[in-house]
Amino acid sequence: MNYLQKNIDKIKKARYTVILVSLLLKYLIEKHKVQETDIISIKKQLTFKNPSKQDTYVPTDQEIQQTLSQLSEEVKVVYLMYLVSGIRKIEGSYLLANINKLKTQEMEGFVKITMNYLRHNKNSFFCYLPIEIYSKLAKDHKLSLVRSLELEIKHKNLIPIKYCRKWFYTKCIELGVPESIADFYEGRVSNSVGSNNYLSKQMLADRYYKEKLVNELNNLEFMFS
Repeated sequence: MNYLQKNIDKIKKARYTVILVSLLLKYLIEKHKVQETDIISIKKQLTFKNPSKQDTYVPTDQEIQQTLSQLSEEVKVVYLMYLVSGIRKIEGSYLLANINKLKTQEMEGFVKITMNYLRHNKNSFFCYLPIEIYSKLAKDHKLSLVRSLELEIKHKNLIPIKYCRKWFYTKCIELGVPESIADFYEGRVSNSVGSNNYLSKQMLADRYYKEKLVNELNNLEFMFS
């Protein structure tokens, strides 16, 4: 068992080795050579992930419109929050739980919320939102709305929250926002970035959200209908 544990990363690199080791463990358990409780940690790690099979699906505007049209009014604003900010699901929950505590700057047509929500290599420095959406969230910021939204999406077979992030990034690129700024919106900024470079990204992010995104999002009639 120690050998398997030490080499678990090598085993997971190929599907056939995962299958072989799984069969071996099953055999050992059936022959009472080992107790299942002794190998439970190894079994949990035996998952093969093929790096070539990445999820490249990006929903179209029409698919997003269809989803929004079927969501109840109570949870629609939460879906819009994810859709126009590019933040991750867990970051959205953090925002809702602290929306009246976080520093917020009101800009021209949008707000810039200081998140500074850091988790290992996944960060969220700011959240940009149109004023209309932020105002609705600030009035009714129940954390349970995220769970309610997920249940409604599952029940009605709608576009999951995780694809809001992909839609937003794609929309940024379509509108001419540089990839580095689209990454900045979504928290993909290296911790080693110099302070001057970081400040310049903030300024550009502010400008592009005002000039490119707010106007375009307001022009998508289905967003706020």
